[in-house]
Amino acid sequence: MITLQRTQEDDPGFLDQAEWIVAGCVDQYSPTELYVIRIRDWFDYKWCYFSGKALGAVGVSKFCDLTLPPFVPNRVIAQQHYNRVAIKKYELSIASPLHIRQRSEENFKRFIRRTSNDGTIIWFSSGSRPTGRGSIMVYNVSPEMKFGWHATFLKKAKWQIEKATFTSKALVEALRDSGAGRLANKTAFPDHTPPKVPVRTRRFRLD
Repeated sequence: MITLQRTQEDDPGFLDQAEWIVAGCVDQYSPTELYVIRIRDWFDYKWCYFSGKALGAVGVSKFCDLTLPPFVPNRVIAQQHYNRVAIKKYELSIASPLHIRQRSEENFKRFIRRTSNDGTIIWFSSGSRPTGRGSIMVYNVSPEMKFGWHATFLKKAKWQIEKATFTSKALVEALRDSGAGRLANKTAFPDHTPPKVPVRTRRFRLD
């Protein structure tokens, strides 16, 4: 089970949401490798498919050329990297930082395929306790497909998904609930594997 470190600035309810999303991604995508990255403060959907700045204007990468979002290193609080060692089993491993300091135009060249050919990258925001707001972004790449999506979470009576971009709120909820069910069943029945919940996103087939 992959757990996220709890800090004073993080609301436990939002971290639960993030851990369930991580578990859901492992359950649904079963990537060869997994990155989980904590980003300082909330970030919006514009970082999803964001590539850099060109001629003073915000540039968004083409869907067919998915690039890493250009978070500067000082916004990265922590990066965890895991390798799959068995079905649904991952071990923490060492990996170079995904986010590096470079010129804006170089962001257009940081294609996700150069980072991983079968992996999932999950970014989540810090500071959810004082703001009551959080964000989670997921990129997934496999030999057949690559896609990304972003979700904003708000704390009202309880934490809930306010908005989903490049996918639907219902499908993010299904992914989250799948992960929550897996973690609950793993705690109560370690050998039980819950059925998969189909999760559709905006996917792009590779030529």
